[in-house]
Amino acid sequence: MRIGLRSGFVRLFGALLVTTAVLMLVFRYLEGSGEFDLREIGVYGCRAVDSAAVAPALHAYLGRPLPGLSARGIESELASIPGIDSAEVLFDLPDRLDVVISLSRPVLVLCDGAAEVALTGRCEPLPPTFLSDTLPRVEISGGDYHRVLPGLAEWASTGGIPDTVDRILVEPSGAVAIATDGMRIILGYSDFDSRMQTFVSSGGRCAMRNGWVEADTRFDGQLVLRGNPSNRAGVSI
Repeated sequence: MRIGLRSGFVRLFGALLVTTAVLMLVFRYLEGSGEFDLREIGVYGCRAVDSAAVAPALHAYLGRPLPGLSARGIESELASIPGIDSAEVLFDLPDRLDVVISLSRPVLVLCDGAAEVALTGRCEPLPPTFLSDTLPRVEISGGDYHRVLPGLAEWASTGGIPDTVDRILVEPSGAVAIATDGMRIILGYSDFDSRMQTFVSSGGRCAMRNGWVEADTRFDGQLVLRGNPSNRAGVSI
C-alpha cells in the first residue's frame, strides 16, 4: 500500500514537472513572438496639462516585454518627476500597463517680484502648471523667507490661513499678513496659527474701523495695535 502511494506521488510529481516545462516553453515562445510586448498604457489621476512631463517617461517602455519590467522601478521614476507625489503601476497581461498617479498638492505661491512658484506643504517647488490665483500668496519684501516659509507652508497645508488674508509679506519682522481690508497683521517667525487666533479673538477684525492699521501679535497672547506702521508706539489689548 505504501509503495502504491509512493508510486502515485512520483507520477503526479512527474506530471507537474512536465506541465510546468510545457507552460514555460509556451510562455517563452509567446514572449519571443512579441505577444507580451507593451502596446497600451492607461494613465489615471493626471491632468492633461501635466501629460507632457509624464508621456516621455512612459513612452520609453512601449514595445518592451511586460514581464521584464519592474513596477517599482517605473513608480520610482514617475515619482521623481516634479509635480508627481507618487505612482502605482499595475500590469494587465498580455500587453497593457495601467498607471495611477497622485499629483503633489500646492499650498501657496511664493513671489520675489520677478517670478513666482507654487510650493507644496514641504516647500518643494512645483512646475508652473500648479500656479493658481486661489492659493495664498507670499511675497518676499526684505525678510528672511527661509525662516518663514516652512511654517507658512505647514499652516497653509492645514487650511489655517483665513480667507480674509489677501497676501502675506515676508519682512524683517517676519511674516506680515495683509487682510482684505488693508490691516497689517504682524505674525513674526513662528506660531502663525495661534497668533492669528490671538488677532481674531482680541477683536482685531474690528480695529481697522477704529483707525488702527497695524496689529502686532508677537507678544505672548497680547495684541498691539498701531495707527501707523512706522510708528512703534501703540496700545495693547
